[in-house]
Amino acid sequence: MTIILDMGGVLMLHNMPECIKRFQAMLGTRVMQNVLGLASNGEGIEDTLMEQYEKGDISTDEFINTILQYASQGTTREEVIAAWNTMHGGIPFERLEQIKTWKAAGHRLFLLSNNNELHWQDIHQVYDMSVFEHCFASHLMHVSKPALAIYEAVDAHLKALGCEQPFHFVDDIAINRHVAEILGWVTYPTLDDVPVEV
Repeated sequence: MTIILDMGGVLMLHNMPECIKRFQAMLGTRVMQNVLGLASNGEGIEDTLMEQYEKGDISTDEFINTILQYASQGTTREEVIAAWNTMHGGIPFERLEQIKTWKAAGHRLFLLSNNNELHWQDIHQVYDMSVFEHCFASHLMHVSKPALAIYEAVDAHLKALGCEQPFHFVDDIAINRHVAEILGWVTYPTLDDVPVEV
């Protein structure tokens, strides 16, 4: 069985309310939405700083320095990074162990991440990526969620590897699952929904 896991909402814990709270405090709601591109409901807004960063169009330094230009006086680089990283927390031990049992049972595991450079570097430091055969990071592919281009690239890569089809995709965001289903992937909202034999 070929299983593709979204990193953000499937493996890692979300804390969007805290993320929004921090950015509102340093930027105010209007700038948070219009410049950073983070809506009060946690959704990203097109053609904004956040999308440019996730697509890899601007560097981490450009991203942070732009926020600092708009932030309240006294805001530090470390505070901006901390606020951004609250979008995703750590990976719960139970989820990690569940994934490892899937690999031990012979299933082929792949990771799909819409995460930017800040998340990606931190994740590599705390998580053993060898559990996955390949990790697809949208910021390295220069495409942004939920672009069909991400899923088309992954689909082509897995087919070239001769992976068993259909591909099974786990993502907590409905629009991402919808895009994946266009390519014939079978989708699930949580790890527990996947009918995996171990």
